Amino acid sequence: MIFYAVMLGFWAFYKTGNYYFLVTFFYMLSFGLFLILVDMPSDFKELDAKFTDEMKAALVFVYFFMFWLMYVAYKRTLKYKGREVMELAAWDVEEGPESYTERPRPAGVVDYSKYDIIDFANYLKRVLVCMSFVEENRVLLVPIKMGNEFDFLYNPNYDYLSKTWISFDFEGQVSVHISKKDYLDYKEDLAFDYLCESLGQLMITFADFYMRGDKVRIIDRLNSVKIGLFS
Repeated sequence: MIFYAVMLGFWAFYKTGNYYFLVTFFYMLSFGLFLILVDMPSDFKELDAKFTDEMKAALVFVYFFMFWLMYVAYKRTLKYKGREVMELAAWDVEEGPESYTERPRPAGVVDYSKYDIIDFANYLKRVLVCMSFVEENRVLLVPIKMGNEFDFLYNPNYDYLSKTWISFDFEGQVSVHISKKDYLDYKEDLAFDYLCESLGQLMITFADFYMRGDKVRIIDRLNSVKIGLFS
């Protein structure tokens, strides 16, 4: 249990900067410490469990962090929101004849400084909208869907360039690459050029919200997509 606390809680916090992963960490850690304190032959040899003061103290922390974790789950704070991003991008895109291509497509221009772009990317990483990767002259934002986060968290050779990404270069140019896997996740054959443009414009809109101090509107837009907690 303590091993899982480190790998599922603390490591996820380290990789994303999302402090709510520490709730998971402390829940599993306190549960692990409680199990260490349990002496099965003597503590549970009768029907009535006999709890030592140390066990009671550990159990208080277990329940405290368990209920906090339930609240965090209800608020969707620890949900990777890549699927919501892709659904919003496809919201008004209709089927079209354009075929899929690996080539990135231009999607617009922004007028923000390098450090504004990096701050925006770090914010999206903390709230699990996109993972950010800073290169020499640009930042790549990679939407991570629930179920795909383990590759990002634990693969030391994570190939983010093969994933869906939105690039903000430090000259203000925005471009989009959609992976074939993500494109085929859509039920319809969507017009590919419009889909790329829509995804880029969505991120530009999020950047505008962030720069104006309206970060809550980013989350509101994502929550408007009614997707299950584990989807």
